[in-house]
Amino acid sequence: MKAVFAVFLCACAWKDLKEKEIPLIFFVVAAAAGVIWAAGDLGTGGWKEGEQVFRKLFGQAASLLPGTGLLIISYCTKGAVGKGDGLFFLVSGLYLGFWKCLALLFCGLLFCSAWGLGMLIWGFCAGKKVKDIRLPFLPFLIPAAVILQIFIPSGLV
Repeated sequence: MKAVFAVFLCACAWKDLKEKEIPLIFFVVAAAAGVIWAAGDLGTGGWKEGEQVFRKLFGQAASLLPGTGLLIISYCTKGAVGKGDGLFFLVSGLYLGFWKCLALLFCGLLFCSAWGLGMLIWGFCAGKKVKDIRLPFLPFLIPAAVILQIFIPSGLV
């Protein structure tokens, strides 16, 4: 599943960078694979004990919260945060779980914020207007995923 998630991340990041839009089919295919994988994971070692199944189901439901939160923010800000970002994290939750999905989000925010600050400083020094530039967020998740893959003992996925 690491390869599936890596392809999903790279494809979405590329489309976000080039077109500032991610085709819905990317999310549908990745979500279908994630649901099948999550259902298979649910069935391993937990069906005999109801509590274990409940914990896994609760964990899967919780893993959707970062994406849901981003979709709500997108709606409230009238698209200042793209729906694609929310959909990406909604699908990513199926692969990563709640904490790793949150770690990817915050690590990506750090990279994006650093880049934005650099652009702001450059614009100020060069006399350029950078206020209206929109940054695609998903490309910043690639270095974030690499960093997390290195520093999380169990790996990102």
